[in-house]
Amino acid sequence: MVLLDHISYKRLFEELYEPLCNLAFSVLDNFDLSEDVVQEVFVHLWQLRNKLEIRTNIKSYLFSAVRNKAIEKLRRQKLDEKYRLEVKQSQISFEEDDQEDYEKYLMITKLYKSIDKLPDKCRMIFKMAKLDGMTYNEISEELNLSVKTIESQMRRAFILLRDMIKDV
Repeated sequence: MVLLDHISYKRLFEELYEPLCNLAFSVLDNFDLSEDVVQEVFVHLWQLRNKLEIRTNIKSYLFSAVRNKAIEKLRRQKLDEKYRLEVKQSQISFEEDDQEDYEKYLMITKLYKSIDKLPDKCRMIFKMAKLDGMTYNEISEELNLSVKTIESQMRRAFILLRDMIKDV
């Protein structure tokens, strides 16, 4: 088990920040996103420094964590692009004289806008479950939350979404 104090954490950050950014960049091909990924991993490491049990070398752990987080970010980025493309295509192919299509278009648009208005944690869990197709157990493991918390956040998301789109 690795214990981190402030000085060793800072030293680790200074030593590995650039190589970890390069690794993330090799996956994401975007420097800003790469920096975000590395910072998220370091923040996560610091927040869980008293609970986290790293059974391998800390450097190996960080490189694996950054690679996995970058792949996850890339997957989510592709899903977001797919979602935006679908909305754009539905706007292009929209025919105003077809009332049913118009109503579906309005509902889908309002739904996506409503999802974007959910509280951060609630939105993230909802997207992981409904857009990424992850199970509650997978989400629980990835976010280090209990399945009950995931269920509660999903229930909250459905209630909020129902209230936001009830007028459509």
